[in-house]
Amino acid sequence: MTTLGQQDVVILCGGLGTRLRAVVSDRPKPMALINGRPFLDLVVDHVVSQGFHRIIFSTGHHGAWIAEHVKKRTDIDAIISHEDQPLGTAGALRACRSLLRGATVLALNGDSLCRIDLPQLIATHHAQQAVATVAVTLSNGRTDGGGITLDEHCRIVRFEEKKAGSYINTGIYALQTGYLDRIPHDTPCSLERDVFPVLVTHGLYGYPCHAPLYDIGTPERLEEFRSVMHGCRIEDAEKGAPC
Repeated sequence: MTTLGQQDVVILCGGLGTRLRAVVSDRPKPMALINGRPFLDLVVDHVVSQGFHRIIFSTGHHGAWIAEHVKKRTDIDAIISHEDQPLGTAGALRACRSLLRGATVLALNGDSLCRIDLPQLIATHHAQQAVATVAVTLSNGRTDGGGITLDEHCRIVRFEEKKAGSYINTGIYALQTGYLDRIPHDTPCSLERDVFPVLVTHGLYGYPCHAPLYDIGTPERLEEFRSVMHGCRIEDAEKGAPC
């Protein structure tokens, strides 16, 4: 059985960040600064705190920023998978297929943060014998992500990008590595638009959680997160502790 330290983790950092360019134009959006540190560090810190150390960074636009930054960390085994042209979330995972060693891969978006129990997500994924398991949280009316409906067994029965649903996609996934072989190589492909809707009723499960979901995909959401985090550690901000 794969130990946590050996578990394949991919952080997807290859997006163009077009909606954020009005305020972050010289770097990839995961490198937007929060209290003087890149947002990406918060994602990596969470992954490391859960016991994972082998992390593949799927980079694209301004990817050298990320490669240079993560190579300085001594608490991870940082591996870079760079795409010259945008491949989408599924295409990016397919591009790093040769780097994956285990039967299951844990994938996270580099521009969003939801501090869930990652080992439990993987354990639940295995227990359900799922092809893919999506960590979900209550949507609270948000329609800017993947709108998701679960049945009583936590199977995903509806997944529609940019539509309302009881739950919203957190951008954290456990997937069977072998399934990536079905994704066309070097072809743009989206997990959210192309893969998950096809997998509905065919091995696609949800993992409900109650952790808050943060993302920095727009100037407004970046500023909102900076306000939440002003002078704070993420742990203190989530507890409502004074900073």
